[in-house]
Amino acid sequence: MRIKKLHLVGLLTIAGVVFISLALVVVPALSADARNEVRSAVPAPKETPASQPLHYVTPVLGATGTVTKTSTLPDIPLGEFQNALLPDSIEDDRGVKLGSLGSALFPLGGNEYWTVTDRGPNPEVYDDVRTFVVPAFDPTLVHVKVRGESIEIVESIPITNTDGKPVTGLPNRAFGEESVPLAADATTVLPYNINGIDPEGLVRTADGHFWISEEYATSILELDADGRILKRHLPAGTEDVYREAGVEYPVEGSLPAALQYRKANRGLEDLALLPDGKTIVAGLQSSIVVPGQKDRIVTELLTFDTKSGKTLHEFPYQFDDPSTFGDRGRKLKLSALIPVDADHVVVQERTDTQTRFYLVKLDPADDLIAGADKQLVVNLAGVQGVPEKIEGAWLKSKDTLVLSNDNDFGVVERPYADGEKVQDNGARTKIVEVKLG
Repeated sequence: MRIKKLHLVGLLTIAGVVFISLALVVVPALSADARNEVRSAVPAPKETPASQPLHYVTPVLGATGTVTKTSTLPDIPLGEFQNALLPDSIEDDRGVKLGSLGSALFPLGGNEYWTVTDRGPNPEVYDDVRTFVVPAFDPTLVHVKVRGESIEIVESIPITNTDGKPVTGLPNRAFGEESVPLAADATTVLPYNINGIDPEGLVRTADGHFWISEEYATSILELDADGRILKRHLPAGTEDVYREAGVEYPVEGSLPAALQYRKANRGLEDLALLPDGKTIVAGLQSSIVVPGQKDRIVTELLTFDTKSGKTLHEFPYQFDDPSTFGDRGRKLKLSALIPVDADHVVVQERTDTQTRFYLVKLDPADDLIAGADKQLVVNLAGVQGVPEKIEGAWLKSKDTLVLSNDNDFGVVERPYADGEKVQDNGARTKIVEVKLG
């Protein structure tokens, strides 16, 4: 089966859509020494090696999986964590613990990884209605080390604009299906922030720069070694909206225009750095919005040149039949990407409770990656010890898969009154190793 490129489908089918613009081992409470260590890491993040050569491997195929190791992030109060980096930035963390580090997993060697938080504690209190429990939270780059059963924080770098001001995790503007930003009570409307980002994917290039994907615009951002945004690459045609709204860092319309029509909370989900050291692969979490096709199962991979700042190619990607997940097409998500070689990546397809991985070739002559184009690496449905919401992955060896989860900050999803502490749902950030055999 062949289809037209996603960006043409998006533009033709939804041309009438209009912008509505603008408007560890660490102890549970950080000690003074620990706070000083975290704070001192911010001015000098280059103490960490910029980027070691990545070890690329081709995975075994058709494997079964067994969890052989599980490491957990200890409880760290969110306010103490951020205030050590950005003093007095959070007045009340409502009892939220640091979490949601598992959406990205970029290896440094020696069981160390760069990760990134998402936009902050953001429970879905009603269908498609989310609240911001700690709206002052600033997305943060976090270097972690797996040590036995614990995840240690080695270094943390808050993401800021070019002047060092926190960008926050608040949404940019009113658009499409997105609900307005609401406070924890699910009633009070919060202001938009054109600088805000919702990070998901992360890689680091040899020059020490970070590249992250985020879901609001959706966009790809380049950050320097200190976490300052150097440029945000947006869907073509949206850059002037951001400039006119006073965005505080450079923006360019470098991505396919149709990406602006991504589903709410379903933007560019992960990045993979190919062996040339400059090409990244980005994956759109779900299909763009096409009227009348809520269960559409074609999404997109794209390649992007970090040197030129240009999109190179788009690869429409079709999920497995939703019935094989026991769900509807609207529930299917692409999350983790793992680079294998110059033209192969491992792609994760998932729901919140099931996950499977495929090896695919990025062939510009192929109009649709589907069916026989996808070689099964492993289906982890029902495998004991695999956390829910796996979003980060790396191949440690051809038969060892490392996974990380997004625990959504462990917050029970409901409205909270002013000053009320959140309920803890027990979910924790984990990094697990899976033996493929």
